[in-house]
Amino acid sequence: MNVRHHQRLIRGGAWLASWLLRGLFVTLRPISVPQPILGRLIQEKTPFVLAFWHGRMLCALHLAYTYRQVRATVMVSRSQDGEFISQVSECFGVHPTRGSTSRGGSRAMLQMVRRVQEGYVACVTPDGPRGPRYRVQPGVITVAQKTGAPILPLAYDAEWKKVFQSWDRFVMPLPFSRIVVVYGEPISVPAHATPDMLQAKQQEVEASLRQVTELADAYFQTGAQQRPPTRVKVE
Repeated sequence: MNVRHHQRLIRGGAWLASWLLRGLFVTLRPISVPQPILGRLIQEKTPFVLAFWHGRMLCALHLAYTYRQVRATVMVSRSQDGEFISQVSECFGVHPTRGSTSRGGSRAMLQMVRRVQEGYVACVTPDGPRGPRYRVQPGVITVAQKTGAPILPLAYDAEWKKVFQSWDRFVMPLPFSRIVVVYGEPISVPAHATPDMLQAKQQEVEASLRQVTELADAYFQTGAQQRPPTRVKVE
């Protein structure tokens, strides 16, 4: 298979996947509890860094579908899988920043910082692209430090879902499922933070992401939906 034919296949597959996802998103039933942290940031046009685990990255596309007026950029690896994800993201109006911790990371980080300074929302998977799962890498802290943008930890879960047996345990909501999106308080990183402070912020982001993930995963268990979570947003 020549390169041009391979690129056409990826482009066609990404276009098809984007329309299938749009069809899925139309059927999903979000649950709302009024604590509008995310809505306030978007309304005030405040740049921020949206942090979510690699296995929950579908929430970035769902948010782009819901908030079409928001300019967003997402860090995507330079792998073949990354090329597919990149093109799907573009179909939703999300600008891909290509690079990862293993390939082109420094250049991609500078591009991400520049985009946030231009007013974009940065979508980052702190445990991507290869893990370890649920462990925050320092890149998200660097972006927040260099831009002054707060980090907003986020997780989602679905009542009906498929969990893939991949390293990240990717979560795919099933059609007509109820979904819950949970996010923690914004976390700011001082521009002149010491190495110890940066490490503490990295641990804080990881702890917050783990907490909102546990809350999201527990929401559809028996009786959990009767108890709205504290200090987090559900929408």
